[in-house]
Amino acid sequence: MKSHFEMMASYNEWANVRLFRSAETLDEVLYRKEVGAYFRSLHGTLNHLLVSDRIWMRRLSGTGEHPEKLNAILFHDLPSLRC
Repeated sequence: MKSHFEMMASYNEWANVRLFRSAETLDEVLYRKEVGAYFRSLHGTLNHLLVSDRIWMRRLSGTGEHPEKLNAILFHDLPSLRC
């Protein structure tokens, strides 16, 4: 079972690197444009991915903080969100 979680964590890291590289090519207007999705914009969606990662890490490890809302904005700019 541990190898499965390690494989999924590796995939998550790979996907996040590709996603953030693509996001960094957008100008600020497109990056924050509200597109009618649940998390409103790409910025909101990337924050949601971080929130969900933190929720899963808490479930798996029993430690760590995470917000109560899935649409929480943890960081207000892309560089801070990526770190």
